[in-house]
Amino acid sequence: MVDVGKRIKSIRKRKGLTLQDLSGKSGMSATAISAIERNVSSPTVNTLASIGKALGESLSTLLGESEVLYIVTRAASREQVASDVRNAEFQSLGSGIPGQQFRPMMCTLKSGSSSGDDYLNHSGDDFIHVLQGVLQIEMNGDSLWLEEGDSLYCRANIPYRWKNGGNGETRLLVVASS
Repeated sequence: MVDVGKRIKSIRKRKGLTLQDLSGKSGMSATAISAIERNVSSPTVNTLASIGKALGESLSTLLGESEVLYIVTRAASREQVASDVRNAEFQSLGSGIPGQQFRPMMCTLKSGSSSGDDYLNHSGDDFIHVLQGVLQIEMNGDSLWLEEGDSLYCRANIPYRWKNGGNGETRLLVVASS
């Protein structure tokens, strides 16, 4: 069990802050902070968030959880991303960070593969970069052809659909925001 009060006091002292300093930064009284540090009082989540912000630390750090700061994804160990699209392979290029803001993927599309007749639409922005091949995208009544080296950034909630418009494989770097 993590001693939150002891942890707060340790971080405060390591940063050279007095109870009064932390009080001024957090908007809480020095007496209330002292009571938390001595485990006389149990802080609410909002109180911990205020103290964490004043200390420049995350809530996870105050609770003693190790925070994931980065993920390395080796080419040989990429995870497959589930998809209903036939003749297409999606691989995750980075996942596992809590609260992740975007999902980077490598997509390999066989000749003729497409997202289907329905338009794709989700609440996050999308970024598509063509690494190899040709990609046709239909959006807002326009037909866009992207070739090797071309990119498309698409705002949230704009329906679109795509297909591999070439004779060979098309490889894409896709970054979708959550």
